[in-house]
Amino acid sequence: MIIIMTENLIPNQDRDFEVLKSQILKDKGFDCNQYRDTYVKRRLAIRIRANNLYSYRDYATLLNSDPTEYNELMDAFTITVSKFFRDASVFDYFRKNVIPSLIQDKRRKKQKIIRIWSAGCASGEETYSIAILMYDFLGANPENFLISVHGTDIDGDSLAKAKKGEYTFDEVKNVGADSLSLYFVFDHGRYRICDEIKWLVKFEKHDLTSGKPLAHFDVIFCRNVSIYFSRAMHERLHKEFYNALNTDGFFVLGKTEMLYATARKLFKPVNAKEGIYKK
Repeated sequence: MIIIMTENLIPNQDRDFEVLKSQILKDKGFDCNQYRDTYVKRRLAIRIRANNLYSYRDYATLLNSDPTEYNELMDAFTITVSKFFRDASVFDYFRKNVIPSLIQDKRRKKQKIIRIWSAGCASGEETYSIAILMYDFLGANPENFLISVHGTDIDGDSLAKAKKGEYTFDEVKNVGADSLSLYFVFDHGRYRICDEIKWLVKFEKHDLTSGKPLAHFDVIFCRNVSIYFSRAMHERLHKEFYNALNTDGFFVLGKTEMLYATARKLFKPVNAKEGIYKK
């Protein structure tokens, strides 16, 4: 008999679900309560199905007997969807409005350092997209600005790909022809980010839910990442992003994401339709 697993698996497993979350926190330090329960249940269901099991209790027993299963579970929790210039209208507004405003503010303050954080960067497409736009804007007239785009993610395999900076034709299909010829090198069937852009970018492993606080950024991108988090985690993250931004810094959310509670008072909308706010 084939059993189709759903988010809720089989009835009356609420207690076993809570026990399993506690076990994962104790064994791996990974706090499932920072995420929406529906998301956690979907991720667990993937691994329960893969092991031909039928309950949270069965899966807890497996984790006790085979701790290497935790590697597969952590991979299941990791979302690695990323594209160059994802949501083109967001990057178009960023290029036409945010970058000029940011540069003008730096000139007024006589500051030369510009730091941007791409949080939840996955395999680096967003991070490189930001770097390309910054280089493209300042390339002809850099004025000695020091640009740093900081990409962080929890997934080590995705970060390894990001650091390598090599992508398939399908992965660069959103990159315009001009940018593709200027900022990529075609080599052995793959497109490699050129050194001029790579020099602007730094990648680091960082867990948004438990990592050390970061600071001193002029722009923070955290797009389509917090949708998996609980309401409480949303509010905490938005406050931490506020603290991590310099005065007048920009915060870029996913187009379908919202600011909650106190965050609405911390940020003012620049273009709410595109998910762009200002400290």
